[in-house]
Amino acid sequence: MKNRIETRAQSLACRLLALATLILVALTAPARAQEPIAVVPYRVDYNGLITVSTTINGRGPYDFVIDTGATLSLAFQNLADKEGFAPTGGPRRRVLGISGSTELDTYHLGEISLGGASLINHVAVIIPDWEAPRRTPAGIIGIDFLKRYAIVFDISEKTMTLYPHGAIPKERIKRWKSVKLQARTYAAASGALFSTRGLVNRSQTTFIIDLGSVATLINYHAAEAMFSSVVSKDLGEGFTTGSRLRDVFDDRTHARTALLNRIQVGRSIWRNTAVWVYDAPIFDEIDVQRLPFGLLGVDLIGAQDFALDFGEERLYLSKINQQRR
Repeated sequence: MKNRIETRAQSLACRLLALATLILVALTAPARAQEPIAVVPYRVDYNGLITVSTTINGRGPYDFVIDTGATLSLAFQNLADKEGFAPTGGPRRRVLGISGSTELDTYHLGEISLGGASLINHVAVIIPDWEAPRRTPAGIIGIDFLKRYAIVFDISEKTMTLYPHGAIPKERIKRWKSVKLQARTYAAASGALFSTRGLVNRSQTTFIIDLGSVATLINYHAAEAMFSSVVSKDLGEGFTTGSRLRDVFDDRTHARTALLNRIQVGRSIWRNTAVWVYDAPIFDEIDVQRLPFGLLGVDLIGAQDFALDFGEERLYLSKINQQRR
């Protein structure tokens, strides 16, 4: 009897030791990196926008541009002419753009796919092509698509790598600076836009994260807040210049340009930065024109590797690359 008890005790001890060994191995083994959902090549086109090849219901490829300032993925008229999308007959959708908002009929676009990631049974609107001579892509990939993933943008390889939320490999972004985002739903928008608090020179300003804007833009309220250190600079045709911004504050219907000492979000800083200064109608539509407000464009965000995880409400920025701007 005594021998049987001792044997059982020894057996139990061996099992516990084996279990402890397995747990120790599991805890000390290096974590296996999360495999990406998709790796999507992109190019910079259409005057500076991140452009990807997509298929619509298996047909294509078609050029779509990445736009985090668009709540809805949508089609331009040139794509609608080719695909003949059927109207839904349902309620109209409000579309928000830099020039304001409008309500448009909805259409069945079907499946929008890029690199193995898809929007299924997608209902969207069709917007007019851009005016010539500007070339128009086939459509826009908006937040409704992008918010499903955590996405790493590699500007050297020109790739977008899609992961589940929170699953970007830590090794990939361990030296990057994290910027907290906030999802806010505005009355004129059909979904949430993502913004962050930042500094223009040293004045507090709120920025919408807008990869669909080729240039960073601030309203006149933001410009006035740090007026003493802002100098106007000509960035090309269509802009009006002056020695100081005070001379142009009486005419807010035109876009001006300014050279700023710095723009900061989180702990990331861009120096000697040229921006647009404009009381864009979008700021009226979302009722922030009276506040220092801006659009943080692809000219700054896309000047270095970066990542977006809308599920975690985070923007990650690698070391700021002043030379690429």
